[in-house]
Amino acid sequence: MHYLTLEDFQIMCGVLTDFFKKVKDPAPDYRHSYFEKLESIIAIPRKTFDSKDLYPGVYAKAACYLYFINKFHPFENGNKRISIVSTAVFLRYNNLELDVDEDHLYSFAKEVTSTDEHQDAQFGRVVSFVKSHTKPANVPRYPDLLSWLKHIFKHVRQDSHNV
Repeated sequence: MHYLTLEDFQIMCGVLTDFFKKVKDPAPDYRHSYFEKLESIIAIPRKTFDSKDLYPGVYAKAACYLYFINKFHPFENGNKRISIVSTAVFLRYNNLELDVDEDHLYSFAKEVTSTDEHQDAQFGRVVSFVKSHTKPANVPRYPDLLSWLKHIFKHVRQDSHNV
């Protein structure tokens, strides 16, 4: 299993910042992140108890990024956006990809942020959402994360505020 790192988040934030400058929308600024929260979130998918994964399987681990970034807000701006991108990157690292309309995905991320549902129930819904909107990766491999993200953002609607 390939997990995300602080360096991955730095790259993702840089690409998002460049992209959202074009649409004059705030993006997550890596320099102004709450590193304690971000490091905690990065560690969550790897957590175990009594030698058992607390988040077993690729879908639960991917859901950690979508859920916990929206709940803990490790960035001043753009938490929904970075939660979506980091979930997509994690899945891609593990040979899967999201297969969902970006407006639907952003609406779901907003729902995660604003819902006061019990954590276990809501996290279960996030896992189900990720699982039902994921398919085997059908895109070429890129030499590094930055190249892949630049390729992806070329295909995102430039007028979109929902990434």
